[in-house]
Amino acid sequence: MEKYAEYIKQIEIGALWKGRKHILWKLDPKVNVLSGANGIGKSTILRRVASGVMALSGKDSKDITIITHPEDATLLRYDVITTPDVRSEFDTNIAALQERIIHYPHNERWNLFCDTVDRLFSATEKTIVREENTVILKQWDEILDLRLLSSGEKQLLTILMTVLLEDGDNTILLMDEPEVSLHIEWQQELIDTILLLNPNVQIILSTHSPAIIMNGWMDKVTEVSDITL
Repeated sequence: MEKYAEYIKQIEIGALWKGRKHILWKLDPKVNVLSGANGIGKSTILRRVASGVMALSGKDSKDITIITHPEDATLLRYDVITTPDVRSEFDTNIAALQERIIHYPHNERWNLFCDTVDRLFSATEKTIVREENTVILKQWDEILDLRLLSSGEKQLLTILMTVLLEDGDNTILLMDEPEVSLHIEWQQELIDTILLLNPNVQIILSTHSPAIIMNGWMDKVTEVSDITL
């Protein structure tokens, strides 16, 4: 029987940037925020982690060592979100998510997701149509075309749908600058909202926004320079 890891304990990346840098990063089981100047390598590190997680099969991936908990687990549940280009990628992303949502049961977690979206979108009076088997929004009793949502709404909806579909499983969620296009209040609530929908998720994200860590996550910030050997 396949045994899944619960979270990543440590990431080691050798030969980064043509062998000039070596990364050793010990991770928190819940929230990990990577910070640093533009061009210092935050996105590169997250991409390498994503490729390493996807290739993980009980052995170390090339040039990257991922230590999991428990350490004898052979597989790791994961999901990777990179900040989407909502102008060109949203249609593809939302279509794939909707195909999975069709089979999602209308249970307590679905209701929690709907409550969360309704609350976050309340300023514009958008709500989820709960009886449907896909994510459909209405505003003032009119059904909305999701393609016409603002870039921030698209960004947030994509993240929350992805988290919902993990259905409470132990999951690694990677996000590269998720604050892009998000209103500052949504930035402040993002980590807490994700953990509300799935308490078993391990979040690994990069950010330039102080708002992301305002709600008690400042001690989870790691500077790239502090993990570079």
